[in-house]
Amino acid sequence: MIKLTFFHDVICPFCYMTSKRLRKVVKEFKGEVIVKHKAFAIISSLEDLKAIAPTEEDARQVFLNEFSILKRYIPDYDPEKVIGKGKIKYVWSIPPLMACKAAEFQKGDEGHWEFFDRAQDKFFLEGEDITDEKVLISIAEEIGLDVNKFKEDLNAKRTKLAVIEDEEEAKAMGIRGVPAILVNDTWLIRGVQEENYYRAVIKDILEHGEPKEIKLKAYWEKD
Repeated sequence: MIKLTFFHDVICPFCYMTSKRLRKVVKEFKGEVIVKHKAFAIISSLEDLKAIAPTEEDARQVFLNEFSILKRYIPDYDPEKVIGKGKIKYVWSIPPLMACKAAEFQKGDEGHWEFFDRAQDKFFLEGEDITDEKVLISIAEEIGLDVNKFKEDLNAKRTKLAVIEDEEEAKAMGIRGVPAILVNDTWLIRGVQEENYYRAVIKDILEHGEPKEIKLKAYWEKD
């Protein structure tokens, strides 16, 4: 059994690609890989965003730049079309990350992942404001959560604490950005990788118990 601890943020385009690729690969190793999900806020406060984007138009430009990153991986992706829907203004990390945690409280890590992926689709493909509570509740309904329980957890102190604890765990291991995947609590995969890379890492560790054919560094080792 291999444990992958996936640190990510809903508003991170690199996490979007990593999640799609990782989910596809993990399905091939059913029963042999478990994925734990951890929150890591890129924009941890609304004030931080407004400091670099004083107006809503400035904020849209920030996100247009972020969305444009996906064109590296999805050639026919049109970030201007998504941003042009006009729903995305001041979007920051904590509300959707807390929503993922609320989903996790009900359905475990798979619930977290299901909510995370759907929230990312809403954001990057549909241009929805995923800090809007109505949008987050609609996702909870879509994936079959107890909506009343979800609403209760969405803004609860324990949910915010769970997000903070995830990020503190990452920082204690020297993780300063996402996506980052911790393999069996030891080795760290940083950034977006090809599906074949994730596949090879999993096969290598399943066969040898540790990375032998694939070069991986422990999280405490410097790059």
